[in-house]
Amino acid sequence: MLFQTLKFYLARLTVSIFLVFGVGFSALYFLHEVALPNVMFDDFAIQWSIFLICLFFGFVGYGMLGEQRFYNSLHRLKNISPKSVVKNIKSQFESLIEFTYSSYFLPATGKRYRNLSVLQYADYLLSIGEETPKALNVYVQAFIQSPQNSRFRKPLLSILNRGQELNPQEMDLLLIMFQKEEKHDPVLISYLAGLFLKARQWSGQTEPLFLSALEEKSELSAEIVRFVLPIYLTHQRTDVRALKFYIQALEFSPPEEGQLKTILAQSFCDGNLIGVSPDLHRKCEEIFCQLPEAKQTELKTKSDETRIEYKLKKIKLFRKEDLQDLKHLKIEMGLVASKVSLLWDGLAWFARIIKNIGKWMLLRVLDSVFLFGKLPLKIKLGSFAIILVFILVGLGFKEIWFPIKGQGDFIPQKRASTATDSSKGKEDNRVYTVQIAAVVSAKQANKLVKRLKGKGVKDLYIVKSKRRSGGHWYKLRVGQFTSKSRASEFANQLVAVKTVKNYFVISLPKK
Repeated sequence: MLFQTLKFYLARLTVSIFLVFGVGFSALYFLHEVALPNVMFDDFAIQWSIFLICLFFGFVGYGMLGEQRFYNSLHRLKNISPKSVVKNIKSQFESLIEFTYSSYFLPATGKRYRNLSVLQYADYLLSIGEETPKALNVYVQAFIQSPQNSRFRKPLLSILNRGQELNPQEMDLLLIMFQKEEKHDPVLISYLAGLFLKARQWSGQTEPLFLSALEEKSELSAEIVRFVLPIYLTHQRTDVRALKFYIQALEFSPPEEGQLKTILAQSFCDGNLIGVSPDLHRKCEEIFCQLPEAKQTELKTKSDETRIEYKLKKIKLFRKEDLQDLKHLKIEMGLVASKVSLLWDGLAWFARIIKNIGKWMLLRVLDSVFLFGKLPLKIKLGSFAIILVFILVGLGFKEIWFPIKGQGDFIPQKRASTATDSSKGKEDNRVYTVQIAAVVSAKQANKLVKRLKGKGVKDLYIVKSKRRSGGHWYKLRVGQFTSKSRASEFANQLVAVKTVKNYFVISLPKK
């Protein structure tokens, strides 16, 4: 259990990390360096979106993929052709059962899916009449999961009834067969009673089996009376089950017949069976009426004395701990409403709705991906091209409609003085400026200027130039500096406070 739980979480963590670093970072690199190398935008929201999507597919999508694989395999094994190779079908079932131990499932979920596989596997083995040791093991698993199904009981009985000695586990399995039957089979009852009688096994589980065999007039009834009756009398049993057994045992005229009649007549006088088993009460009355009057009077007097004795005693039924347990039991059974339980039930219901919706959506996506994989190559390439165009257009509109708010005022260093240095012998004939963006529309350029001014950047200006492919470039530049090093120092300050990401230092002739 612990090992499979560790596999479950470690596998999901591994898949999530692989998606984040393998797919997420690759997507960001393609976006910045290939698709939009000259466009400046804040990708914080995109990073978080990619992270959450990778986390979803790593933890939730990974498990749903495993569930889909399981149900697809189980569905393929439902309607098996009679012409199919038995060895191959059995191998598929065993692989499916082994798959439920994989990292796709938690132990409880894996066990639930394993039970479905075992039941279907057992049905298939029954259809081909398999009775090998491995098939017996599958029948046992299927019967434990569905003990009410008699179709698994019959092959187990036929295999267990082959003369070998039964171990305790096999005897427990037979007891479960008896207890799970709504209508007891007399043949099965007699067979099981014989097994437990031979083993001299007595417990609260075998007791109803012996009583049922006695009521069904089994051929082992006399032997059952000789085995069970001394046990009852030794412990002075007077409960309903023991009284039923006494009545059945009277038909075999045991040596303890007088003692049995006294116990049954005393039970009638006590009157404890009226609300528990009226039929048994009437049978005890019949036995009471068969006794001599002196004996009847004696039993009535004893019953009255017992009743008075109980009235004088004050019996405390419940301890303090019992009262607490009783309160919890009332809440569990719905006799008392609990606000906390109602709240948790509501949250659990809402969580199930969300889970089912997410599961349905993901399965639809997986089905769509599967269908997309069957399309011709031309349609696939065309679809990817259309999606790429939409991404580029969307990112372009993002800069216009969703400008990034300022991250705090930034006041850059003032433009270096254009005065000549007195220590230099000659004047520099060139100036340097920093280009921080180049866009294809004046509107987009004005948006960038407005945004950067909001961050405290001064001396911004736009230079318009023609593009080789047609149209114009709108180059956004800032400042004029007397040296390249001062321009680079200023640009690096903009990068350090994340006002810009990229820049170029351009040399211009002095006007």
